[in-house]
Amino acid sequence: MIRRLFHPESRDGDSDNYDYSRECGSVNRTSSTPTPCILLIGGAEGKASGEEPATRWFLRNAEQGDYLALGSGRIGRQAEFICDNFGDFVSSSAELSINSEDAANNPQVIEYIRDAEALFIRGGDQNQYEDYWEGTGVEAAINYLINEKKVPIAGTSAGMAILGDYYYAPAHKGVLSSEILNNPFHKNTKDIYQSDFIQVPILKNVITDTHLDRITGSNPETRYGRIFGFLARVVHEKNNQPPVFAIGLEEGAFVAIDDKGIAQVFGNGSTEGQDAYFLQTNGALPEQIQPDLPLIWNNNGQAVKVYRICGTPEGSGQFDLNNWSNASGGRWEYWFTTGGYSGFQRKPIH
Repeated sequence: MIRRLFHPESRDGDSDNYDYSRECGSVNRTSSTPTPCILLIGGAEGKASGEEPATRWFLRNAEQGDYLALGSGRIGRQAEFICDNFGDFVSSSAELSINSEDAANNPQVIEYIRDAEALFIRGGDQNQYEDYWEGTGVEAAINYLINEKKVPIAGTSAGMAILGDYYYAPAHKGVLSSEILNNPFHKNTKDIYQSDFIQVPILKNVITDTHLDRITGSNPETRYGRIFGFLARVVHEKNNQPPVFAIGLEEGAFVAIDDKGIAQVFGNGSTEGQDAYFLQTNGALPEQIQPDLPLIWNNNGQAVKVYRICGTPEGSGQFDLNNWSNASGGRWEYWFTTGGYSGFQRKPIH
């Protein structure tokens, strides 16, 4: 039975605007030599059957190191989940919540991050992450973990969003598929950024999106058209130089990228809700991309080439993020629109 500890250094609502809780174990600063990897999560961890094997894959790469869950707001239960289910894989498991720019420059906060051998960036609000962390010691510490210490990095929902080279961090309401496809410069698209935050080399020139299949009262549309619209905007602004890519996940999908840049997908093994999509431009710019006009990006029904892998509990498929062409275990599709949201289509390549 794992014994959880709430340590004296833990903070709750004090003037430093950060909370820290070590839930189990002790920090080991000397012995672990982690293997770098990336785990991208579609947003439904906690109720997705692919979570356990994906987490196990991720933590094996931490080599008995210290696990840190990072976010904003109040302390969550991610570190506790690791203690209860994967305590044998880590030396310690802790959670850190950073809620101001001042806290993001606090030397103790920076030390907590730099000590980690596995970093999990929680879901929440990527705009807060950008506001609180960008240009601070926290940003530098995360990039240190990725590019110098080379530890496993995971992100779910908002945490996945900020791992892309391009990322969407809306200050207000997130854009809907219909909004961006019917007007690629809709007011809710203004917060698309590039290359000025988290630096993950294998995700260079990639924009990400999560919850692709979610439909709720506040999310009345799926997001397949949204990630297609994001790609169109980036392609337009960069004039397709260099080529631009996207990774979109349904909520039950976990994309595990090893240290060679090869991705596999964990999921529930059913017919829906666990798919990962790897999108790439196909040589043609959008035919129509102007404010207040529907997006037309057709290219004879071949505007964007997409590889789709259905996740399974044991891990499925392979996709090479080094060249975006070597792939197995999934199927190729074309995505295009002949005119806005109503013209958006996804078709398998037979």
